[in-house]
Amino acid sequence: MLDSELKFYLKTHLQKPTIDFKWSDEDNANLFAYFNKTCAKECLLDAQNQLRIKQAFKEYFESIGYILFKMNENQIRFKVFAYKVEPKDSINLSSVIEIIESNKQLIEYNYKEKENQISIPASLKALIYHFINNINNEEINKKELTRFAVAEFFKLRQQDIVLVRDEQIFIKILDDNYKNSVSENEKDTIANRYNGVNEEDLKSLYDDFFAKQENKNFFYYVAKLVVQIYLLDEKIDNIVYEKNIFSYIQSIISEQIKNFNNQNDDFCTGFSGYIFRIHFKEVFVHIANFILIEIAASNEDMIQFLRYYSLGIVVQDGKKYKVPEIESENGLRWNVVSMLSIVKVYIKTKTSIDKARENIDEINKNSQSLCINDLPPLDYQSSIMKEQEELEEQLFKDQKRIERVADLLDITKEEEKKSELRAEIQERKEQLQITRDEKTKLKDKTVEKSTIVKYSNLRIEHDTILRQLHREEKILAQNEKAYLSIKHALAKALTSKKVFVN
Repeated sequence: MLDSELKFYLKTHLQKPTIDFKWSDEDNANLFAYFNKTCAKECLLDAQNQLRIKQAFKEYFESIGYILFKMNENQIRFKVFAYKVEPKDSINLSSVIEIIESNKQLIEYNYKEKENQISIPASLKALIYHFINNINNEEINKKELTRFAVAEFFKLRQQDIVLVRDEQIFIKILDDNYKNSVSENEKDTIANRYNGVNEEDLKSLYDDFFAKQENKNFFYYVAKLVVQIYLLDEKIDNIVYEKNIFSYIQSIISEQIKNFNNQNDDFCTGFSGYIFRIHFKEVFVHIANFILIEIAASNEDMIQFLRYYSLGIVVQDGKKYKVPEIESENGLRWNVVSMLSIVKVYIKTKTSIDKARENIDEINKNSQSLCINDLPPLDYQSSIMKEQEELEEQLFKDQKRIERVADLLDITKEEEKKSELRAEIQERKEQLQITRDEKTKLKDKTVEKSTIVKYSNLRIEHDTILRQLHREEKILAQNEKAYLSIKHALAKALTSKKVFVN
């Protein structure tokens, strides 16, 4: 929660970042109410979690300034300050460029066998960021300083793409013809598709950079933002939705792409349209899922929004229109009443399953921390007891052997033989002491009873939750086919518009 979920909260509940941003008592109360729902109070007192919260605020305002931030258990206070230095005027710019120059052998030119692509790998990126993140002699946008230094080193132009990701800094050099010239009367035609950017350049960037595992949740996040901002916060009606939803989605996608640290707005707009087209169905399936989660929670606004798709015919400005229907591929039509019970059972069960799996993971983690040498405490205790029994047996055998040798010594007359027997007795006694010492050490290794009880209780809890999980998985499976039918039918309706009828 304290990473992606908090960042999502800030994006959807705060005003757009500005230098004169005012953090009100109401903002503070709302955020801590959100914290109370999503994590325990102790979570907020943890120093590492407080650093994560500060980082989320820092990143939210990073585009316009830096913040001074204070937090305690029930209050956050911060102030935004404008950056005082532009990247081009930074006293640290030459040092960043020198880091790149000194390690230029790490740079991957002709990245993925394409002359117009360059990759600064993770090893060099780490060196750059280590220096930049420790700058404390000027107030500057550190992301922009990174981008500007890279642009200066490679002599990039404004149109070229610089994308910063976890594993690399990716550079794509665009030629002067990357964007088609489009006349004013062609703005709404296919000539201006993808904002006039050449599809070949868009496809190349998508294939080489965007279609990666780390982007698997990108459109889930986009859909979540769409639902939160426009359907839950702004509460747009179906007329506004039909008119603007595609532009809303593309705008959010474009904003998310810009977060990767690129300055070419034309390319970002074109690229957002390109990837939206590729993932069109996926986005609306996610939107449908978020809407169904809301109606499962009895959100009246969302229930009313969905009733629109059961109206059949509506009249607008004196004209009749047929509205889309929530209809599955086999012709089954769904309305709010028919879908509600299925959706509630499915979502409630799915949520319970997710929580159960989280609990099982946490129990397994806690159980593992109680293990000794990868053995459960009771098994480890049993192994210690077995070793103790073996040592006891060895002590008994050694003691009996000493007694037999001593008896033999008493009846032996030859001095040489006596000397040998005395030596054996001494050796046996020394071994006896070693065995006693080992037994004492084993006693120190004995597991405390409270640890065994704690581990046992965790396993009992694990088995109880696991049985519950298996029951709920059966319930989920029984409702899954109907739920998927509803979700995909709704996704199709959400992409459709009402049509004029005579």
